[in-house]
Amino acid sequence: MKLLLCSLVLVLLCSTTVHSLQCYTCVDGNCKTPTECPESSNFCKMSVTYDSLSRTCEEFCVPGLNVYCCQEDLCG
Repeated sequence: MKLLLCSLVLVLLCSTTVHSLQCYTCVDGNCKTPTECPESSNFCKMSVTYDSLSRTCEEFCVPGLNVYCCQEDLCG
C-alpha cells in the first residue's frame, strides 16, 4: 500500500506543468501582442521614451525612470 501511495505521489509531482510568464511585446508596431516568455524570464519590462515604447520578457528588471517591471501575466 505504501508503495502504491509513493508511486502516486511521484507521478503527480512529475506530471505538473511549468507555466511560463506571458508578457505583452511589440510586434510590427503593435505593443499589445501576448507572448509566452522563455522559462528563464521572471519579469515583463516596459520602457517608455519620448518617441518609443518597448515591451519585453526579461530575466532581471530594475524599475526606474520610464522603466516599469511586473511579474504577473500580461501586466503593464
